[in-house]
Amino acid sequence: MGTREEHLEREQAAWEAFLAVVATVPADRLDDRSVVPGWSAKDLIWHNAGWATFAAEQLEEMVDGPFADPFEGVEAAHWDKVSEAMVEEGRALTFDEAMTAAEAARASMRTVWSSLPEIDDDRARLFAEETFLHYDDHAAEIRRYLGSADLR
Repeated sequence: MGTREEHLEREQAAWEAFLAVVATVPADRLDDRSVVPGWSAKDLIWHNAGWATFAAEQLEEMVDGPFADPFEGVEAAHWDKVSEAMVEEGRALTFDEAMTAAEAARASMRTVWSSLPEIDDDRARLFAEETFLHYDDHAAEIRRYLGSADLR
């Protein structure tokens, strides 16, 4: 499971690695919606922020009670629609606004995580999946895009 501090360290390292990959995307390509089908690097920043916010809200709701898996019994298609709605909302933002919001979302998630009275495997899994594992997945997608795109 890892300790509370180990999860915070992994989240920080994964975010920094994600941003390092984003920084290699040419400025004129940050809104290119082909990084992943239909999504840009800016969209992925906003998407990561949205899921960190979602996880923080879920963990905060469970602070004094048992863990309730928000994904249990909900079809993947529902979460795909949630992701699409998140991305669409973020498209009205500039890159800098998306980054500022993402940093605020991360700070909120880290505060909630640090304030939980106890950490169990389920809470640790939710934190990991919606933060550092999520960042790692999208960093890999951006690297694939950079490797396959004609960026001349």
